[in-house]
Amino acid sequence: MNLTLDDSILLKHILEHSFDEIFIADATGMVLYASQSTEKVSGIPCEQIVHHNIFDLERQGIFSPSVIANVLRTNKKDTFIQETKKNRKLIISGYPIYDSMGEVIGAMSVSRDVTEFEYLKKENEQVAKVLQLYQDKIAKLKMQAVNPFFLRNSKMEKVFDVVSKVANLGVTVLLEGESGVGKNHISHMIHQMSSRENHPFIEVNCGAIPESLFESELFGYEDGAFTGSKKGGKKGYFEAAGEGTIFLDEIGELPINLQVKLLSVLQNHTLMRLGGSKKIEVKCRIICATNQNLENLIKEKKFREDLYYRINVVKIEIPPLRERREEIIPLIYEITKEMNRKYEMNKHFTPVMIAWLSQQGWPGNVRELRNYIEKKVITTSGNEIGIDVKDEGSRGVMVPESRELALNDYLQTLEKEYIVRMYQKYPSSIKLAEKLGISQSTANRKIRKYVVMGSQF
Repeated sequence: MNLTLDDSILLKHILEHSFDEIFIADATGMVLYASQSTEKVSGIPCEQIVHHNIFDLERQGIFSPSVIANVLRTNKKDTFIQETKKNRKLIISGYPIYDSMGEVIGAMSVSRDVTEFEYLKKENEQVAKVLQLYQDKIAKLKMQAVNPFFLRNSKMEKVFDVVSKVANLGVTVLLEGESGVGKNHISHMIHQMSSRENHPFIEVNCGAIPESLFESELFGYEDGAFTGSKKGGKKGYFEAAGEGTIFLDEIGELPINLQVKLLSVLQNHTLMRLGGSKKIEVKCRIICATNQNLENLIKEKKFREDLYYRINVVKIEIPPLRERREEIIPLIYEITKEMNRKYEMNKHFTPVMIAWLSQQGWPGNVRELRNYIEKKVITTSGNEIGIDVKDEGSRGVMVPESRELALNDYLQTLEKEYIVRMYQKYPSSIKLAEKLGISQSTANRKIRKYVVMGSQF
């Protein structure tokens, strides 16, 4: 059975069940039709609209402005956003209606309530701001978890500010600083704070691999590439890193002929194994480090200038330990804890020894401090590690007499060491005051002085 509908009935159903609000007016502006849901959205009953002139309604401020009136005035379509008396926001489009001869015989408008969309948009923007705040806090907490003590120094704060900004960008980073300042530690931080943290981290010391083996180790080789090669070939460090991070330490030691190949990898993001002809995509992030002045090496023709600019996208200069003396005491605790775990011991330094260690020069930076603590943990009898001036002096780490501390400075050093250690255990002014037997205001003052400000002596 064929079902037919009268055109007027069909049109009425389409208009009434449309998702949008529809107005139709003739050429004089007389409103011929308005959707029944108009009152719900605009707050104006249909009887005040239908059979009324749109120009009069506009003058009365019922529609201000009226898109249909604009269309009838200009014979052109128009669109704008309008707020109703019920504080609803509508997006309204008006169109001229033509007869078969091309004459304008009226106009119609189609409006959609976008109030909820605007609300959701604002909500999403607010949620995005909150998420960004949480992400910033998470990044700080993650940084503190990776490196809980190194944020006490203003110079290191700047370093970690850059680290947090570049961690997820994937750009090539160049770390500069004296030997032992912790360049490998910073590279680990960048990796752990990035989205690559679950992928491999490969550390390569460019100065420790013989030049004859360097190319095969770095780029890998195919089966039968050279006498003694492993059957089936071998992946190089770049392939082994996958989508993780490769850390090229002492990049200034890289042979000049291999610098060309590294430059090609950076430019094309591909490599070829030794003895191979197939290009392999490089997906890892590259971090380089040096304790040399690469610009001087460029002048001496020992380092390629084009490679320098490729690896120097973001340069981070890490200050020596003597310029971040506030970190020494926290480092002593952290390294001692690490060595106790490593050797299953329970050693600790006396307060006098810690104060003395904090005043040493440590020309070898964190590496020298780490090696010294490890040696003392291993060789000292008993769990308490005290100071033996003659013994320490014979090892060449004693501070010159000109740098010996006045009594007040020495006592302040001891107080700082104790406050920092106790605050790590009781991280609130109330608990700290209770444990130390001092007032909360005094505790707050000492926290600001020794923990927040990290005063130097």
